[in-house]
Amino acid sequence: MTYRPPLCRFSAVISTVAAIVACGGGSDDQTASLDADGCTIGSPPTAGESAFCRGKANFSDRTLAGLGANGRSCADCHVATESFQLTPATAQARFTKMMATSVRDPLFQAIDADDFRVNGVAASDFTNLTENALVRVTIALPANVKLLDCGATVPCPASARPTSETVADVWRAVPSVLDVRITGPDGLGPVSPRGPNASGGYQLDGRIDTLQSQALAALRSHAAAAIDPPADFLDDLAAFQNALFSSPAVKLLADSITSGATTLPDPDPALDPLEAAGKLVFERACGQCHGNQAGRPSTSVPLLENAQGTPTGIVRYHDILTACPRPVDTVSPPRFSFTPCSASQMKNVRTYEITNSGVAPSGTPCGAGGAQPPCVTRLTTSDPGRLLLTGFPQPGGPGDIQHMDIPSLRGLSKTAPYFSNNTAATLEDMLDHYTQFFKRVQIQAPGAPLLTTKPGVTPPVIDRPFTQSEVPALLAYLRKI
Repeated sequence: MTYRPPLCRFSAVISTVAAIVACGGGSDDQTASLDADGCTIGSPPTAGESAFCRGKANFSDRTLAGLGANGRSCADCHVATESFQLTPATAQARFTKMMATSVRDPLFQAIDADDFRVNGVAASDFTNLTENALVRVTIALPANVKLLDCGATVPCPASARPTSETVADVWRAVPSVLDVRITGPDGLGPVSPRGPNASGGYQLDGRIDTLQSQALAALRSHAAAAIDPPADFLDDLAAFQNALFSSPAVKLLADSITSGATTLPDPDPALDPLEAAGKLVFERACGQCHGNQAGRPSTSVPLLENAQGTPTGIVRYHDILTACPRPVDTVSPPRFSFTPCSASQMKNVRTYEITNSGVAPSGTPCGAGGAQPPCVTRLTTSDPGRLLLTGFPQPGGPGDIQHMDIPSLRGLSKTAPYFSNNTAATLEDMLDHYTQFFKRVQIQAPGAPLLTTKPGVTPPVIDRPFTQSEVPALLAYLRKI
């Protein structure tokens, strides 16, 4: 079978991140034969068109002829005018329009309704989409992980028992696909001690190895395709996404990395004095995770362990405590205070029971002394993160509970809200969360590598966290990149 997707008009220059108008959501103008990228408008791409143009068509194709899909395109969730992500404001506006006109919007599929597990195809509660811009991600439970029957109750009663569920539903933001060419697997350290994708991957938890696999997973789960597309369809989608950048400077960086250049360009634009001061704060306080190798902060590549000036112990995947519920300090007055999750975010909480592996990496049996925890661990969270991929709690050192991949920060000012569950509405909210995060780490582990640029010094020198006086400069820099 030859798959020939219909083409929807885009109005943009992709390499400079101008807006692409998603199929069904923009202009119906068919007067021109080619768009700004030189791709055919209003008809299937010809055999001689580039992989980019074919992928561009695939990205906004709602028909997906022959695949038995549900009418969704990639562009329905990765909205071009929102930097290829989804915001609560956009979701709410589209829902309001759908209810007013009775014209079905493909964004609102039963699989992404809050009540889908109860009402199936008749589900109609889209609170997670309209209030939080979150979609359902369903992941098979590891053999040693069970869901308990207490639902979203916090705390989950001790009497709760495992259910027969074999999958977990977690609610996650729609990540931007800008700059994917410099994200994903990188072959660099630090390397996760557990897979999948020990050196980075795609999706918020790094669980997918290639853009083609990512597209296929989305077609199966979010577009409900009953038949997989041919490989060249996925290759074309990857070609299109690999041409999406938050700025021409990031494209130049990606080209330099691809060419194997030993000296890489700094993709930062020209900075004024306040922004330049903010960059210094960023490199000290944020760069150890978001990467500042060769003067290029804000890729998804963390600093190599043991690099000059970098403490050891930085891990590939992290928990920054954005899942719900969040830690609450029991001391009065509290020494740290995270913004509580909203009622709609707390609806996504479940309690998991993890039967530990039995033998820690050190060989200590579970329940015995040392670093190994009890044989059964209970976890109440809205998102277990990479625990759902590995089943590994925390024996023998930091486990995978709530751990996620490190995102690129390029184009950050255009991609609010922030975090994997969209719980920070603004950059100010994001920095406030990190202020509380650093305070909590300082209380729990003042010698943690996260806190110091001077490892091994006693007493610990806590110099990494940004101060309140540095926030204006840091915000100025983050808004510029």
